[in-house]
Amino acid sequence: MYTRSLRRLLLGWLLIPLLVLLVLGSVGTFYMARNAANDAYDKELLDPMLALAQYIQVVDGKPVLNLPPSARDLLLVDAYDNIYYQLIAADGTRLAGNLYLPIPAQVNDKPLFYNTAFRGRNIRAAALKMHLSGGGSAYLQVAETLDKRDHHLVGILAGMLAPAVVIALAAVLLVWFGIRRGLAPLQSLQKEIAARSHRDLRPVPEHHAPDEVRPVVASLNALLARLNDSMDGQQRFLANAAHQLRTPLSGLQTQVELALRGTMPAELRVMLTHLLDATVRIAHLANQLLTLARAEPGAMPPDAMQPLDLRNVVEDAAREWVPRAMERQIDLGFDMENASLVGEPLLIRELLANLIDNALRYTPAGGSVTVRCRQAGAAVLEVEDNGIGIPESQRDKVLERFHRVEGSPGDGCGLGLAIVQEIARVHDAMLEIIAPPAGRGTLVRVRFSQSSAFSST
Repeated sequence: MYTRSLRRLLLGWLLIPLLVLLVLGSVGTFYMARNAANDAYDKELLDPMLALAQYIQVVDGKPVLNLPPSARDLLLVDAYDNIYYQLIAADGTRLAGNLYLPIPAQVNDKPLFYNTAFRGRNIRAAALKMHLSGGGSAYLQVAETLDKRDHHLVGILAGMLAPAVVIALAAVLLVWFGIRRGLAPLQSLQKEIAARSHRDLRPVPEHHAPDEVRPVVASLNALLARLNDSMDGQQRFLANAAHQLRTPLSGLQTQVELALRGTMPAELRVMLTHLLDATVRIAHLANQLLTLARAEPGAMPPDAMQPLDLRNVVEDAAREWVPRAMERQIDLGFDMENASLVGEPLLIRELLANLIDNALRYTPAGGSVTVRCRQAGAAVLEVEDNGIGIPESQRDKVLERFHRVEGSPGDGCGLGLAIVQEIARVHDAMLEIIAPPAGRGTLVRVRFSQSSAFSST
């Protein structure tokens, strides 16, 4: 399994072979340059050898090198290297010269060039077997240090490798640029998918994707389609189930309330009272499930969003919830300012209704609940109570469906804040649960995004 990026993978597969070829080319260039330098300077080394051969004479049957000082200075002086030579008789006796090296066994009447060392320095030597005019033979060696060869070799390598290095660097830049341009459609595709919200299950456009990636995009679209169908089925089930439950539950609640108005034994009244309470809870749960189905991703029509003033929503809620708060002996107050946003009216009302209902359920008699709305860059809605509060460790968990804080009173079903969270997500709003400034109770703040604000002019 590859954990590296595709860009690094492509760069590795392209640049590593390119660098290997550059190294192999450099090695080949080095040997070619060395052989070329050796060929050129071996020919120069052969000149003093042939010149020295002209000064060899046979005296009393022995070869002698009669080399005048002027000729020696002319032949054996070099501006860069030290020149060495020696003359050896056929029996191995050294006759003349300043070179002290054995004669290679393979020397014959053709010059033999080879590398060796003398006095701690590498040298290039040439050896030749000479047939003397008076009979017999002798061996002549000429050698020189490698200074000018090395200098010339460096020059050749620089001249040959510099363009190769420049071409290699240009190739690296072109490969990097080509890969970057080639992967640009993938990056655009990635940015398009990353910019989508969790509610956007539309197919990803395939026409911008490269041919090699289109099967992946097609598979992703098929997965999104199946996910969308599954979510649609779930939403339809919740909505249908809630609708089917609401009518008989409303009828049952009405019948039980009518029955409680009549005369009956005390035991039967207690039973009917419990039945009424259970019916009210089930009806509340059905309404919550229906609201949750509306807030699910994909359930809202594209044209459902419209300009709203949060103050009007809060004023409508005041007329509905103040009587209920008075029944529970709770002081429900409102602090309202104009606050504009773009949202789905029914869901915004449900969000506020769930926040107020949740606050009233967990605030004891004699407590207070305050609803605020204001414009702070974007619309902000707050519901504060001085009830039992939510422990800090539970503030994330209470946003989960059907989760209730252990030991909390009331008859809630654990869906109120989960619905608020879903509606906030639909509107790209941020939901916060914090402790109020007084320290006791809970403050729930919904801060809508800047993009949801609109001008009221």
